[in-house]
Amino acid sequence: MGSVGTPVIRRIVQVGRGPERPEDLLASVGLRADAPASSWAGESVDAEAYYGLIERVAGADDHALPFRYAEALRADDFGALGLALKTAQTLGVTLQRLMRYILVLSDTLEYALVEEPGGQRLELNGRPHHRRGAAMANECALAAVVSMLRQAAGVHVRPQAVSFRHPPPPTATPHQAFFGCDVAFDAAHDAIHLPAAVIAQQPRLADAGLSAYLLAQLDDLRARAADRSLVAQVRGAVADALPDGQPSKTQVARRLGMSERTLHRRLADEGASFQTIATQARREAAEALLATTEHPLADVAFLTGFADQSAFTRAFKRWTGQTPTAYRAAGVRAADR
Repeated sequence: MGSVGTPVIRRIVQVGRGPERPEDLLASVGLRADAPASSWAGESVDAEAYYGLIERVAGADDHALPFRYAEALRADDFGALGLALKTAQTLGVTLQRLMRYILVLSDTLEYALVEEPGGQRLELNGRPHHRRGAAMANECALAAVVSMLRQAAGVHVRPQAVSFRHPPPPTATPHQAFFGCDVAFDAAHDAIHLPAAVIAQQPRLADAGLSAYLLAQLDDLRARAADRSLVAQVRGAVADALPDGQPSKTQVARRLGMSERTLHRRLADEGASFQTIATQARREAAEALLATTEHPLADVAFLTGFADQSAFTRAFKRWTGQTPTAYRAAGVRAADR
């Protein structure tokens, strides 16, 4: 699984309006309310725990949570990255920097800038939308980008359109109010569509000299963030892709920016194999979904990359010695004690 920086978690809890106490929400993901906030490049929380937290904070009816989160963010929260975004020569360069250095903030985020008629779209790639919390996390991510662009430009930047892959919520009024444009759901991409005039706009604090200094710092931070075990990177890439089917070694290698042959060799150097890691990622995802959601078994099978429920049941029993139904029931009994 991927991970998310704890300051993101704290900000989500800060803007929540539900009945649960902030300290209880933080404790549910292993954080203390009185601990000093860690840096954006520091401590992190498992992505599934993050999605679950969003679901608890938002409850059933708070569809505006992602946009209060985005409005509460300040570019300075991102340290050197935030200042590098504000000092770029154009907002297009701001987006390029975000794409390059996003690993400093979270290893669940991956952006691509794609040319399209009249402008460009910034796509959020590799993030699942298999549960409500994951879908809302994607809304948080794109809303945060728009918030950063507005702060960099010093004006109310308005996208041409915004699209999400997940189904529409009961109301899209908060989405349209924040973005100020049409918002599509069940779309091909999680993306912000930006006109050429916005891409070419100059940030208020554009400064080539300061940018060069900041980029050197960010290159160091990025190298340290990327230095984690390749096994962990592969496990995270597989887990994030499972809702769209089990990814092949070629697909994972491409996402990690290397050839399949290089991936095979580097895993062998760590004493690991792609198949073993992929199987472990599927098992962990299945156990998490059975323990923390009420999805029907057919949905759990689909979300862990299986073609049907019977194949999932056979595999799960081989992994754990229990059927998925028995595993879920045992977890419920343990929680009731």
